[in-house]
Amino acid sequence: MATKLFISESKFLENTRTAITNAETNPAIKAALADYGMGDEQVAVGRQVYNATQSIWDKNIKEDKESTEASLVYSTTFNELRAKFKVHRDKALIFFKYQPEVLVKLGAKGRFPRKYNDFFDKVRLFYTTIKNDSALQLEMDKIKLTAAIVDECLALLEELLVKRSHFDKELAESQDMTENKNAALLALKEWMDEFYTIAKVALYEQPQLLEALGVFVRS
Repeated sequence: MATKLFISESKFLENTRTAITNAETNPAIKAALADYGMGDEQVAVGRQVYNATQSIWDKNIKEDKESTEASLVYSTTFNELRAKFKVHRDKALIFFKYQPEVLVKLGAKGRFPRKYNDFFDKVRLFYTTIKNDSALQLEMDKIKLTAAIVDECLALLEELLVKRSHFDKELAESQDMTENKNAALLALKEWMDEFYTIAKVALYEQPQLLEALGVFVRS
């Protein structure tokens, strides 16, 4: 999940772009800033910091999107398998009510698994136990849990595990990029704070030029 350091990061970046562009292109602003040590070379540094930050911010948006998409794909398959497993488990609990040893063997005793890793383990144990026990499979046939359905659920589990790994990867990449983005935004903010301080002094008597840099001036 992305962490924002500003009410609107995109607005901050746009305001920064506008300020630096005006500092680069407006002759009056350029002359005033240069007179206070913020010449072309210094403004060029700000431009570089801005460009790098904008690039990282764009990449972060892309990583967040990919993470969200991977989460949706994973959740869809998870919910599908969860629904199937719950039905099969509930039917087994009813059918083998008086054979608790079978329920223990199936891992069906106790509460329905809530944590995803526990869910994976319980699903694998349940269907693998049936698959590897021909006598148990015959009993399961009576409640319409056929060998074909068992195989289908095991295959769905393997598909789910692949999607979980992909989601974990995308999430980690998104979190790393968010940290990079936050660091870049802070660096840019520090540069802009210094820039605005100099601009407010250099353009103290020219408030209209200050406003061109995005600095609000009280009338």
